[in-house]
Amino acid sequence: MIYLNYLIELILILLFTIIFGRLFQKFGLPGVVGQLISGVFMGPSILNIVHTGSIISIFSDIGVIILMFIAGLESNLDLLKKYLKPSLFVAILGIIAPILFMYIAGIMHHFSNVESLFIGIIFAATSVSISVEVLREMKELDSVEGITILGAAVADDVLSILALSFAVSFFGVSDVDNTNIIITILLQICFFILIYVLYKIITKWLNLFIKKFNLGITEIAMITCLALSYLAEETSLSAITGAFFAGIIFSRTDFKKDISDKFENIGYSLFIPVFFANVGLNLEISGIINNLLIFVIFTVLAVITKFFGAMLGAKLSKFNSISSMEIGAGMISRGEVGLIIAGIGLNAHLISEGYYSTIIASIVATTLIAPIILRKIILIKKR
Repeated sequence: MIYLNYLIELILILLFTIIFGRLFQKFGLPGVVGQLISGVFMGPSILNIVHTGSIISIFSDIGVIILMFIAGLESNLDLLKKYLKPSLFVAILGIIAPILFMYIAGIMHHFSNVESLFIGIIFAATSVSISVEVLREMKELDSVEGITILGAAVADDVLSILALSFAVSFFGVSDVDNTNIIITILLQICFFILIYVLYKIITKWLNLFIKKFNLGITEIAMITCLALSYLAEETSLSAITGAFFAGIIFSRTDFKKDISDKFENIGYSLFIPVFFANVGLNLEISGIINNLLIFVIFTVLAVITKFFGAMLGAKLSKFNSISSMEIGAGMISRGEVGLIIAGIGLNAHLISEGYYSTIIASIVATTLIAPIILRKIILIKKR
């Protein structure tokens, strides 16, 4: 019966994400926003008929991994290399601004120094999985702006995790193991070396390997994607970083089109809609009502600081105004990375339980707002 209940929930998620996605597209809004709203509608905030249990969470995690693998697959590695410097500028300024202004906001509302700093770190993280969907929908994923957003997101991931590691190590209390910063950095370096080695092996020997062992390319790609996602998590990076680089590796093979088609069929038929709906399921109205002023301040600051910080980084890298705005908008969403860091902060007693729901609500709000702003800017650019 338990599994039957999960099947019903999955059916409802697929049904509601299709309805809401198409409805929002009909009104000129990103379909992904409709899918996110469907989660809010089905979840504890309104109908309370679907809950983010273990199976839903697992499907959601697989969904975001597949989504970021597809993003890597559709990316241009030569452009990623070319725009590495602008990506770093965007990432660094896009992290400094939220940490600084969120810290000030926290102090002004009588939060402790530690809690204020950690709230800044939570909102410094970027999750471009939502932006990726808008960029794909608008055929901007392989544009210079799209590539810069993806490159900045990877750099942002590394920098945010390092900031998190410092915070937990120096201020954390608790059931969360303190992370040795030096070991973490060394593990991350080893991870990127492994990616380079895999890239060389797969791009050179994949055809021979398939013929010799009679293996399917989709199976090899899926194993590599999941393995690198796992290893990324083990080195204190996020799974989506590993999945993205797995996609980059296979984007340089002769099987790119075939892999892309298969992964899109697997992902968009089940796992990716569950991921988008699950973001909405995490929003609880109580987190907004109980601390309405704080929620509004956090949400507005989260959007403004990341938008203008990343936009400034793009401007300093010689992008024009509209391209800089597109890059800034693409970095707004906090998504699952912000949720993960908030959860770690709660366990490490770096943020109070009283404000945890409010922070989660603000993270989800940025995830709803980001694709609307991004799509609007892209439309302006294309006129």
